[in-house]
Amino acid sequence: MGQTWLQGTFPAAIGDLKQLRELNLEATGLAGVLPSNLCQEGAASNLLQLSVRGNSLTGSARVLEKCRNLVQLDVSSNEFTGQLPASKYWGRLTTYHANNNRFSGALPRALCLHASLLRDLDISNNQLSGNVPDRIGLLASLERLNLASNQFTGPITENIFYFPGLRSLDLSNNGFVGTLPAYAMQFMYALLAADFSNNTGVTGIIPPQMGFSEHVQTVTMTGTSLSCSGITRPYAVSVNASCNDAAKCRTLQWVAANATANESCAGDQVLPCFLRFSGESLPRDDASNMRCKLIARRAPEEARAACSAGQPPFSLEGEGANLPDSRKTASEQAWVIDPSYYQYRGCTCLLGYAEAWTNNGTVLTCVEQPATDRRATVTIAVVSALAGFAVLAALAVVGALYLRTQPRWLRERVMQVKRVQGAPHAAKPGDRVGVSVVVTDVVGFSALTRQYPDAMIKAMGGHNNIL
Repeated sequence: MGQTWLQGTFPAAIGDLKQLRELNLEATGLAGVLPSNLCQEGAASNLLQLSVRGNSLTGSARVLEKCRNLVQLDVSSNEFTGQLPASKYWGRLTTYHANNNRFSGALPRALCLHASLLRDLDISNNQLSGNVPDRIGLLASLERLNLASNQFTGPITENIFYFPGLRSLDLSNNGFVGTLPAYAMQFMYALLAADFSNNTGVTGIIPPQMGFSEHVQTVTMTGTSLSCSGITRPYAVSVNASCNDAAKCRTLQWVAANATANESCAGDQVLPCFLRFSGESLPRDDASNMRCKLIARRAPEEARAACSAGQPPFSLEGEGANLPDSRKTASEQAWVIDPSYYQYRGCTCLLGYAEAWTNNGTVLTCVEQPATDRRATVTIAVVSALAGFAVLAALAVVGALYLRTQPRWLRERVMQVKRVQGAPHAAKPGDRVGVSVVVTDVVGFSALTRQYPDAMIKAMGGHNNIL
């Protein structure tokens, strides 16, 4: 019944359908609350798949916790409130979408402890808060994890990165703090996409261990405090975020910024050792009025050499030799990083803007030029463009004349290629092929050949070349 406009409230009589296995009521215009008898308490519910996505359902969704045999659950894009539903009976659950609601509170303990087969978890765009607990690592089957646009805080637990089949990870638009867990990030072998953007408290360097993610297609790290100079933003973390002693759990440890935070990064530390600046540059899609070089992965041999040299945390030392044989261009593997991370190396201002460097040459600002300066810049650009067009036009004329006169060697080469290709033929039976037949007649050919045999041989050679 999905996509059928029903309106009204959720029919309570559905709870009486004891043998119901699949129920799809997505985008049907339903409002109100879920009926309390949707899954009977203590009964062996047969409901395996439930989707109420895209309605206007409100109130708590915890009545779903009584559904003991759910495999797929989608309550996304409604107006549910309260705690995110989770049940000790969800041991068969593989897909759970609860995004775009108003769920609040912490990530439920029961979800981490009992949904061991969960592969796809999307709880983005809610009001969930607190630390992401270490026990999330018990969801060992996860392939897609989306926690974006919530109010999660604290450090990013390293247990997120131990999922062997994790392909998509989105932690963007939260309040995470601290550094990225370097050691754990080397185990993201299956990762295709990761988004850490808009977590201003995340600081430190991009760990070189991310170089082991050979299949990754997009990594987004904008809107953070990551920097090649290390920890630039102080933060506080719990001594033990998952402990049982409430007093110890509330004990905070303060991590200060590096004393060298504003110093210029060494050339081999500007980017993670497995990355490089490409030869291409593009204007940025923000208000910075600058263009920056794209970031690409180094060739395998170059990456191994770069990551084996130097000292941690910027290198992998002996592990650098084990980097995968991954050859990705900037378009095949996109690393979207704020220019502030690499201190604006490879960035220039757009036309009409002047460079202004501050903080010991580590911060670039593009300042709009006065009208007079802009006119001079535009004039120079126009003159340069006209000169370029003139050169191209001259080259085009010379090339056209050259091709029209076609020297003898070029004509012979063209004929040789055509002879090798042979007569036109169809690619497959039934195709039509266009063939041109040219018939010529030399008046008095026989008589002229008898009278001037040598001259006619040369004349016929020229005739054939022309054809």
